[in-house]
Amino acid sequence: MPLAISVRRRPGDRLALPLWPMAGDALARFAAELGPSLFSADPVGLVCHAYDATNEFVLPAGVVRPRQAAEVGAVLAAANRHGVPIVPRGAGTGFSGGALAVRHGVVLDLQGMNRILDLDEAAMTVRVEPGVVTFHLQELVEARQLYYPPDPASSKICTIGGNVAENAGGPHCVKYGVTRDYVLVVEGFTGDGRPLRAGKPTLKNRAGYNLKDLLIGSEGTLGVFTSILLRLVPKPEAAVLFAAFFPDLDAATGMVNTLWHAGINPASLEFMDEAALRAVERHAPFGLPRHYQALLLIEVDGRAEEMAGLRQRVEGCLRGVAGEVRVATMAAERAALWEIRRKASPAMRAFGTKKANEDIVVPRQHIPAAMRGLRAIAERHALNIISFGHIGDGNIHVNIMYDADNPEEARKVPVAIQEVFDLVGQFDGAVSGEHGIGIAKKPYLPRNLDPVSYDLMRSIKRIFDPNGVLNPHKIFY
Repeated sequence: MPLAISVRRRPGDRLALPLWPMAGDALARFAAELGPSLFSADPVGLVCHAYDATNEFVLPAGVVRPRQAAEVGAVLAAANRHGVPIVPRGAGTGFSGGALAVRHGVVLDLQGMNRILDLDEAAMTVRVEPGVVTFHLQELVEARQLYYPPDPASSKICTIGGNVAENAGGPHCVKYGVTRDYVLVVEGFTGDGRPLRAGKPTLKNRAGYNLKDLLIGSEGTLGVFTSILLRLVPKPEAAVLFAAFFPDLDAATGMVNTLWHAGINPASLEFMDEAALRAVERHAPFGLPRHYQALLLIEVDGRAEEMAGLRQRVEGCLRGVAGEVRVATMAAERAALWEIRRKASPAMRAFGTKKANEDIVVPRQHIPAAMRGLRAIAERHALNIISFGHIGDGNIHVNIMYDADNPEEARKVPVAIQEVFDLVGQFDGAVSGEHGIGIAKKPYLPRNLDPVSYDLMRSIKRIFDPNGVLNPHKIFY
């Protein structure tokens, strides 16, 4: 008999899903077919797979831990025969609830498939299993003077399979592109257990519809990856990082377009507002100046002989606009400045016990107006809204901090979230740039898409997963 479902929610949360165990003895038959080498219902293991970065807690009915591709196929075949929901999971670092077994299903833990299968330095490609940790891959290829640019904040924990499922980004994607731009081939299984290979190890491919790109960012709802072929690029020879502090918000956000119009293509362009700076300084003192309203971290990279010229051009843009600029050229110095940005998320707790974390995207030309709109929402509801993120591509992480023990404050949060997404809609932006939809943003997706697109996406889901066993109740109703 399956364990009782346990769901923990905080005030203002948006998890409102049907939660029920599967009918009859389906789970017992599924478990018996797979055997104890694959399936486990050990209570400790269930608890370890009951959460992701959303802080929700949903106890799964079981966990399967495949070690090879054929076992993934066997799991999906059995799931379709017995009607058992399957929830693919990498490292559980997602912010959208995508790895939660909301139908009391079985978690498919892919961390055991963590081999680097082939590294071809001449072709500048690497083939990996989905459980390879992103940072481990980056270390391996950089030792060979190669570079895998996508660098989500959780890169030391998250997996390549999860990155592909979410189309993960990161600070350096403003220049180099997101995960999708580095995936050449994915292999795996559709939701109904059919083996699939999508893509080619070529730089061009116009052979039919682009199923590879359809699978990337599908959040584990269309298929399960068992191997991924990635392209690599040469490792940059040198870099310069600027920490530019601005006396007002408009000056900082306006600098984004100034840099682009000057022909500067930054390797990263990150933003922190005044509240984020205060939180970081309280959390881990860096000696940050206290009288500025925003920080831009601007990094340029390339060949060593280009750096002097690039530095002069960036400094020319900042001159007379930024109040204080710190410059780092050595790797250790750059790492120290990057720590300011990396501490932003954990430092948010200074403003509240709970966090609603949105990752909106607006066109770059509308960034100044969007930031003013966020400030107005915060003032209207008397809420702490702290913003930071990848401002170079318009991806702003909006953190609404509140006290879970204050019902009046908690009641304001859903209203403020809706106003944030309404603001995004005014600029024809997107409700998510990196975190995905999952369960967290599912209520807001229909308003962010036109009806035909929404219905076509649901139809695609039914084609790949006709029995609805693969990560059900994610993205769509």
